[in-house]
Amino acid sequence: MKRLLILIAGSLLLASCAKEHTGHPFKVELNLKENTGQVPPLLAISMGGGFIFEPEYPGEPADIPEGLQNGEIFHGIIDLYQYVSQGHAAGFINNSIFQRNSALIDSVAITDEWVDVIITVAVGEDEQGKPVVYVEGKDGNFLDEPIYFEPTTVEFQDQVFNVMEAVVPAPFEYFNGEETVWHEGKASLMYLSDSSPSESLQLFYHKIRMGTWTVNDQTFDVLLSKDSAPPYRKELYTYLYIDLDEDGKFDVMPDGMEAYPVTEPFNIAGESWKITDIAIDGSSVTIDVSEEKVDPKVALRPGTEAPDFTAQTVSGREISLKDLRGKYVMLDFWGTWCGPCIDALPVLKQAYEKFGGSDFEIIGIANEVRADPFEDFLDQENITWPQILEIYEENNTVQELYSVNAYPTYYLIDPEGEIVEYGMALSEENLLETLGRYLN
Repeated sequence: MKRLLILIAGSLLLASCAKEHTGHPFKVELNLKENTGQVPPLLAISMGGGFIFEPEYPGEPADIPEGLQNGEIFHGIIDLYQYVSQGHAAGFINNSIFQRNSALIDSVAITDEWVDVIITVAVGEDEQGKPVVYVEGKDGNFLDEPIYFEPTTVEFQDQVFNVMEAVVPAPFEYFNGEETVWHEGKASLMYLSDSSPSESLQLFYHKIRMGTWTVNDQTFDVLLSKDSAPPYRKELYTYLYIDLDEDGKFDVMPDGMEAYPVTEPFNIAGESWKITDIAIDGSSVTIDVSEEKVDPKVALRPGTEAPDFTAQTVSGREISLKDLRGKYVMLDFWGTWCGPCIDALPVLKQAYEKFGGSDFEIIGIANEVRADPFEDFLDQENITWPQILEIYEENNTVQELYSVNAYPTYYLIDPEGEIVEYGMALSEENLLETLGRYLN
């Protein structure tokens, strides 16, 4: 998938004290600060879709601005849970989609009243062929003057991407649990230089929620994020990052040592902690000792041994990672509700047809709300590689073992059981080339 950023969902982290716990629960204040490189533009909002439903955009501008050549309108949904809830109340989100999302929704932070959580832009060219964007104003119409894209670069995972960037105003509304709030802020609208905006357009806010957390006489920078913009709620796809190595940058990959989902307990300095509260605007988090004890996190990167597991597939067969030693194994953490996961299926099928057999296997680990629709989907799509079904909030053993909170997540494991590739090397546009280096 030719997206500059990966849809990623929630995270948490913290430091603690192995000594006597005086002063907990701890309330950490998080102020809005300018992002000067603390996090890459990975934590962004995808413009233009990737949903498993057909979205509607009531009240948004629908006509291409006069003078815009080869123009196209893009919409970004800042708060998907609010959008689904109000769309269900308005009648254009069906019960099935609402029920899938309702398991993840914090009802206290949702209202059925219409909240403008949609960012709308029109991207195209001026009369000289230069790339420009028109942004939506507060009155619901496009502003009169365009903003020009300029070439720049973005670094991520030791790769440098050439992108086109336009710095734009990107206001929106969100419900803070009591009232609807108007949020204003600058953001970068970016797309890959070697692709069209329709393939890779992303919105990345400049302000980030940061603070400091002092534990056991050590002070660390911490950052709260959910797709780079509020609301932040205590939900699956919200993350708190902590700069454990004190290098001034946060490792935002879910499998790294500095990224933690806010819905799960975590271990720092030999003690287990949990997030008990998050201000909806992200201005603070509250941390207390967790009754559930967990082990310290282990970063899963190339060169480390892949954690072993044994599980039952939907076909009833028991499968073990250790039993697959001697062949390359790709782990695909996905869900039928995940647009980018569905987009990647054709390439996964190509890979399985080309490389599958004695030297290569794919194992799908699916995060679903119910079993029956998932099994029907496998039959409809003719997905033949082994699938492990984990029901949300009931059984997430393998996902927790691999610290998965963003979908899709991929790992490639070599015949000796060592992780050799993960992340973008296994993305839709790179998968066949990457596998070819190992299997041809």
